Amino acid sequence: MTGKGFTPNIVTLLSILLCSMLMLMGGAAVAPALPLINEVFPDSEFLVSLIITLPSLAIALLGFAIGALADRFGKVRVLSSSLIIFVVAGVTGYFLDDLMTILVARFILGIGVGGVSATVTALIAEYYTGMSRAKVMSYQSAAMGVGVLILEYTGGSLAEISWREPFLVYLIGIPILILCIISMREPERHVHVEGTVAQHPVNRGVIILCYITIFVLMLMAFLVPTKVPYYLEGIGISSSVTGLFLGVHGIANAVVSLMYRRFVQMTSPFNLIGAGFVVMAIGLSLLKVSSSVAMAVVVMVLTGVAIGMIVPAVANTLASQATASTSGKIMGGYTTCLNLGQFSISLVSVPLFLLAGSDYPNLFMIMGIVALVAGLAFLIGTGLHGHNHAEAA
Repeated sequence: MTGKGFTPNIVTLLSILLCSMLMLMGGAAVAPALPLINEVFPDSEFLVSLIITLPSLAIALLGFAIGALADRFGKVRVLSSSLIIFVVAGVTGYFLDDLMTILVARFILGIGVGGVSATVTALIAEYYTGMSRAKVMSYQSAAMGVGVLILEYTGGSLAEISWREPFLVYLIGIPILILCIISMREPERHVHVEGTVAQHPVNRGVIILCYITIFVLMLMAFLVPTKVPYYLEGIGISSSVTGLFLGVHGIANAVVSLMYRRFVQMTSPFNLIGAGFVVMAIGLSLLKVSSSVAMAVVVMVLTGVAIGMIVPAVANTLASQATASTSGKIMGGYTTCLNLGQFSISLVSVPLFLLAGSDYPNLFMIMGIVALVAGLAFLIGTGLHGHNHAEAA
């Protein structure tokens, strides 16, 4: 399925995984600095929170279009351009003093993250097939988790210097861009792709359900980087340790993601998704039980485990529906819904926080109940749909 004489090698895989590190936390790398930024721009907690979630809005608005562009003009070309945007727009925040200008740069950053997300997942769908693809998808989800550790801990450590330094994290895009240029080639577009589509018709119901699932998951998951720093600050945790806590969340995600292939051989992807939401419900609800540092660590682990169960199941199911002419659009839609969920938490958390009595543990408890309902819905519905989705994996 790749270009003339090109077979993806270990460096190609490394490039894919490094790009994947940027997908989930590209916008949230400066999350540990949020309390410091809020001190610089007082009485602007909502606007400051947009520093994390505005990139997700850009991706939500443009993700599908970026995927369509990648299908038309080439996924590797769009990926390279997106990495350049990622670096330039990301680092710009280091030099700016005006909050609104920073937010504009963050929106542009989202265009870069969206391009990386849509194209790298589409390239996996085209470079690999069968269990090889399932394996790389699990590696990708793990890399997203490792990205949380690296970017959040680095951002937290740099925040010890000042609120500006975490924006330098985006320089990581430069070596990744060089690796991509060296190791990737454009997948070949087969003229007989229509015949392939006829043999493997797209299941729109599966695609829509996957889109809804990733939206709901990200809505819950992004409570962690956007609100937990404030919660941890309230119990006396420094910004660098906050970054480490968020990193634990990422490591748990990575470890469970690497086990995806084993899980999916034992049960259907939708069973995994249902169980993952139940784990997410338990994790978020525990913050209501105790405000200790130890409990915060347990919560980070459980929410990371939940993401590690759900993300590869959704991504691999979508990849099984993709063809050479549609992978960019399908994965662009995935990227759109993933980031729409991340952005929406800024809007949803404000009325929810008031409903929770301006109490963070109550806020997490409310979202935990939503996660439990979602998990039970998937587990109950698996009996009707599990066979088809098991084949998709």
